[in-house]
Amino acid sequence: MNLSAYEAVLFDMDGVVLNSMRQHAASWERLFKKEGVEVSLEFIFENEGSLGEETLIEIFAKNNKILPSSEAKQAMKRLLDTQARLYLDEYAYGVSVYPGIRRFLSFLSESGKKTALVTSSRRPLVERCLAPDILAGFSAVVTAEDVARHKPYPDPYLAGANALGFNPGDCIVLENAPAGIQSALAAGAQCLAVTTTLSSSHLGSAKAVFSDLFSVMRYLGWNGSE
Repeated sequence: MNLSAYEAVLFDMDGVVLNSMRQHAASWERLFKKEGVEVSLEFIFENEGSLGEETLIEIFAKNNKILPSSEAKQAMKRLLDTQARLYLDEYAYGVSVYPGIRRFLSFLSESGKKTALVTSSRRPLVERCLAPDILAGFSAVVTAEDVARHKPYPDPYLAGANALGFNPGDCIVLENAPAGIQSALAAGAQCLAVTTTLSSSHLGSAKAVFSDLFSVMRYLGWNGSE
């Protein structure tokens, strides 16, 4: 891919910048078990970024836990709040950035490209889990609070491109989950994927799939060494 043909790269956070999906999954598994809901680890990975109120209502319904429509969204909002607190209080300590992310951001800056972090996580979580120098490496940060609809809807990546002042078609998105890829493509961006949480068979909609960030950088023209 010719990086010079694009203006910016938009990064998902969990599973791309931050090695955190197993901790997220563990917190969700714990909550689902408490609620008497059966959900596989693979399902959580496949639906990363889209575990919002609507998806949770569907999960509960499939487990024969159907709430009155007047109560469902509020109940799921409380569950999302609980998961966010649980993750921050008991799981976030175990996360770290993926090897190569600092070099990747430097490479893009040296190439004259803007970057944005586009995540379904909430802003307090982003600020807690990412070091200040990593956050400073992004020209813009879009979090769950910034959009009305989350992945797989196009809103997050539309917001990311807009925050940088570019059309989505001028942007490359780096993702690791089907919902994120769908969001990027629906926005009109080009999408690459990494197999940090799912195998390539789950990521076939992306233009190309890689094992790690260094491989993505080389694909974009980086000639450095690890």
